[in-house]
Amino acid sequence: MGMGADAPHESTTLMPAWQSPPPTPPAIPDTAVMGGPTQPILRATPGGGAQAELTIESGPDAGHTYRASESALRMGRSPDNDLILRDPATSGHHARVERRGEQFWIVDLGSTNGTLVNGDPIQEKELKHDDRITIGQNAVHFALLGS
Repeated sequence: MGMGADAPHESTTLMPAWQSPPPTPPAIPDTAVMGGPTQPILRATPGGGAQAELTIESGPDAGHTYRASESALRMGRSPDNDLILRDPATSGHHARVERRGEQFWIVDLGSTNGTLVNGDPIQEKELKHDDRITIGQNAVHFALLGS
Protein backbone atom coordinates (compact mmCIF):
# COMPACT_ATOMS: atom_id res chain seq x y z
CA MET A 1 0.00 0.00 0.00
CA GLY A 2 2.94 2.28 0.54
CA MET A 3 3.49 2.23 -3.23
CA GLY A 4 -0.08 3.29 -3.99
CA ALA A 5 0.29 6.24 -1.64
CA ASP A 6 3.62 7.20 -3.23
CA ALA A 7 2.29 7.19 -6.83
CA PRO A 8 -0.47 9.84 -6.28
CA HIS A 9 2.00 11.89 -4.21
CA GLU A 10 4.51 11.87 -7.11
CA SER A 11 1.87 12.86 -9.66
CA THR A 12 0.82 15.85 -7.51
CA THR A 13 4.46 16.81 -7.28
CA LEU A 14 4.74 16.68 -11.08
CA MET A 15 1.64 18.85 -11.66
CA PRO A 16 3.18 22.10 -10.34
CA ALA A 17 6.31 21.34 -12.38
CA TRP A 18 4.20 21.29 -15.57
CA GLN A 19 2.50 24.57 -14.70
CA SER A 20 5.78 26.45 -14.43
CA PRO A 21 6.42 26.93 -18.20
CA PRO A 22 4.82 30.39 -18.50
CA PRO A 23 7.75 31.51 -20.66
CA THR A 24 5.14 31.01 -23.43
CA PRO A 25 3.61 34.54 -23.06
CA PRO A 26 7.03 36.21 -23.55
CA ALA A 27 7.32 34.14 -26.75
CA ILE A 28 4.20 35.90 -28.14
CA PRO A 29 5.96 39.29 -28.51
CA ASP A 30 8.80 37.43 -30.30
CA THR A 31 6.22 36.04 -32.73
CA ALA A 32 4.81 39.54 -33.25
CA VAL A 33 8.33 40.82 -33.96
CA MET A 34 8.85 37.90 -36.35
CA GLY A 35 5.54 38.75 -38.07
CA GLY A 36 6.58 42.41 -38.36
CA PRO A 37 8.81 42.03 -41.43
CA THR A 38 5.98 40.39 -43.39
CA GLN A 39 3.73 43.46 -43.03
CA PRO A 40 5.80 45.82 -45.23
CA ILE A 41 5.77 43.10 -47.91
CA LEU A 42 1.97 42.99 -47.68
CA ARG A 43 1.83 46.79 -47.91
CA ALA A 44 4.09 46.76 -50.94
CA THR A 45 1.69 44.46 -52.82
CA PRO A 46 -1.20 47.00 -52.99
CA GLY A 47 1.36 49.66 -53.88
CA GLY A 48 2.21 47.63 -56.94
CA GLY A 49 -1.49 47.63 -57.86
CA ALA A 50 -2.91 49.31 -60.93
CA GLN A 51 -0.48 50.71 -63.45
CA ALA A 52 -1.12 52.54 -66.67
CA GLU A 53 0.84 53.52 -69.72
CA LEU A 54 0.54 56.73 -71.72
CA THR A 55 1.81 56.53 -75.29
CA ILE A 56 2.05 59.67 -77.40
CA GLU A 57 0.76 58.46 -80.76
CA SER A 58 0.88 61.65 -82.81
CA GLY A 59 2.01 65.23 -82.45
CA PRO A 60 5.36 66.90 -81.72
CA ASP A 61 6.27 64.29 -79.05
CA ALA A 62 5.03 61.14 -80.83
CA GLY A 63 6.73 57.88 -79.92
CA HIS A 64 7.28 58.54 -76.21
CA THR A 65 5.76 56.22 -73.59
CA TYR A 66 5.30 57.04 -69.91
CA ARG A 67 4.28 54.85 -66.98
CA ALA A 68 1.78 56.04 -64.37
CA SER A 69 1.57 54.19 -61.05
CA GLU A 70 1.54 55.51 -57.47
CA SER A 71 2.33 59.18 -57.93
CA ALA A 72 0.53 61.68 -60.12
CA LEU A 73 1.98 62.26 -63.58
CA ARG A 74 2.00 65.96 -64.46
CA MET A 75 2.03 66.94 -68.13
CA GLY A 76 2.82 70.23 -69.81
CA ARG A 77 5.44 72.42 -71.46
CA SER A 78 7.33 73.41 -68.27
CA PRO A 79 10.56 71.53 -67.54
CA ASP A 80 9.33 70.64 -64.00
CA ASN A 81 6.59 68.33 -65.37
CA ASP A 82 6.89 64.54 -65.32
CA LEU A 83 5.89 64.39 -68.99
CA ILE A 84 7.28 67.39 -70.88
CA LEU A 85 5.47 68.21 -74.13
CA ARG A 86 7.34 70.48 -76.54
CA ASP A 87 4.21 71.84 -78.13
CA PRO A 88 3.18 75.52 -78.28
CA ALA A 89 -0.52 74.54 -77.95
CA THR A 90 0.21 72.86 -74.59
CA SER A 91 0.10 74.92 -71.37
CA GLY A 92 3.04 75.08 -68.96
CA HIS A 93 1.16 72.87 -66.49
CA HIS A 94 -1.54 71.39 -68.68
CA ALA A 95 -2.97 68.26 -67.03
CA ARG A 96 -2.30 65.58 -64.44
CA VAL A 97 -2.99 61.84 -64.45
CA GLU A 98 -3.48 60.57 -60.90
CA ARG A 99 -4.33 57.25 -59.33
CA ARG A 100 -7.32 57.12 -56.97
CA GLY A 101 -7.59 53.63 -55.52
CA GLU A 102 -7.50 51.32 -58.52
CA GLN A 103 -8.70 53.96 -61.01
CA PHE A 104 -6.79 56.58 -62.95
CA TRP A 105 -8.18 60.08 -63.45
CA ILE A 106 -7.08 62.93 -65.67
CA VAL A 107 -7.44 66.46 -64.32
CA ASP A 108 -7.08 69.58 -66.46
CA LEU A 109 -4.91 72.11 -64.61
CA GLY A 110 -6.64 75.19 -66.05
CA SER A 111 -4.94 74.86 -69.44
CA THR A 112 -5.54 77.46 -72.15
CA ASN A 113 -6.58 75.01 -74.89
CA GLY A 114 -8.19 72.39 -72.64
CA THR A 115 -7.79 68.63 -72.33
CA LEU A 116 -9.90 66.23 -74.38
CA VAL A 117 -10.74 62.61 -73.61
CA ASN A 118 -12.12 60.74 -76.64
CA GLY A 119 -12.81 64.12 -78.27
CA ASP A 120 -14.76 65.58 -75.33
CA PRO A 121 -13.41 68.53 -73.29
CA ILE A 122 -13.00 67.60 -69.61
CA GLN A 123 -12.14 69.22 -66.30
CA GLU A 124 -11.71 65.88 -64.53
CA LYS A 125 -12.52 62.40 -65.83
CA GLU A 126 -11.89 58.77 -64.92
CA LEU A 127 -9.75 57.14 -67.59
CA LYS A 128 -10.70 53.77 -69.07
CA HIS A 129 -8.50 51.35 -70.98
CA ASP A 130 -7.96 52.53 -74.60
CA ASP A 131 -9.05 56.14 -73.95
CA ARG A 132 -7.58 58.78 -76.28
CA ILE A 133 -6.36 61.99 -74.61
CA THR A 134 -5.65 65.16 -76.59
CA ILE A 135 -3.24 67.65 -75.03
CA GLY A 136 -2.42 70.49 -77.40
CA GLN A 137 -1.34 68.84 -80.67
CA ASN A 138 -0.46 65.53 -79.01
CA ALA A 139 -2.74 62.51 -79.22
CA VAL A 140 -2.07 60.26 -76.23
CA HIS A 141 -3.27 56.65 -75.86
CA PHE A 142 -4.13 55.50 -72.31
CA ALA A 143 -3.74 51.81 -71.49
CA LEU A 144 -4.31 50.00 -68.19
CA LEU A 145 -1.61 47.40 -67.64
CA GLY A 146 -2.39 43.94 -66.33
CA SER A 147 -6.17 44.16 -66.70
